[in-house]
Amino acid sequence: MPIANPAPSSSKSHNDARPRRGAHDRDLDTAEHRFSRAQWLAEVLRQRIISGAYQPGEHLREAQLRQEFGFSNGPIREALQKMVLGGLAESAPWQGVRVKLLTEREIVELFQVRLALLEYAAELAARNVSATMQKSGAALKRSLDKGFSEIEASIDHPSFNGKLSQWLLASAGNEALREIWDKTMHQTLIYVTASIKKTHGAKSRAHIHSLIDCICCGEVKGARAAARALTQQTLRDLGINGTV
Repeated sequence: MPIANPAPSSSKSHNDARPRRGAHDRDLDTAEHRFSRAQWLAEVLRQRIISGAYQPGEHLREAQLRQEFGFSNGPIREALQKMVLGGLAESAPWQGVRVKLLTEREIVELFQVRLALLEYAAELAARNVSATMQKSGAALKRSLDKGFSEIEASIDHPSFNGKLSQWLLASAGNEALREIWDKTMHQTLIYVTASIKKTHGAKSRAHIHSLIDCICCGEVKGARAAARALTQQTLRDLGINGTV
């Protein structure tokens, strides 16, 4: 929920020794409050885009967001700008902001990069296997299986929200690789979620299990192969022909 303004005190002691707050302090509070609203709204928009609530090419209109959330223009525009900077949306003069729309070729190229990062992350993770990683991998499988079950039961499930890739990158232990992923791969979550919703993950589910299992068993070649198979299955489930 949006963060509410703190309620003003009903009374004030004459012996209050706190320094009086000047205009600069009030300006800082206003900026911080606006920033918190922008951050909150940016996360809402991010979830909606990734889950498919907002489709590629759909405009994100300031007027509609003002009406829905009751925010002023400032935090709304900051949130929209975060979507653009994060690669989930794009803006053009006189056209406003819309969810980024990619051609089939651009999607294939994006997944080629995704695969290169995933394969190497899977290799590093398999080399770094530990008891802690195995425990978290088992927990991840249970969490993802719950999501698949909800989809199969026609329960609206917003998104897997990149849980697999984040676990994989954390297990790889390479901060530079993780930073590159976080800056460039948000767009792929739109299409990963769309593929799972389209097919209920009928085939990708097995590839996901194989990837986690290979990593937790320290099987480097198997982990790389599973990462490739999962990426190829995602594109097939989207109905996209392309070589990755």
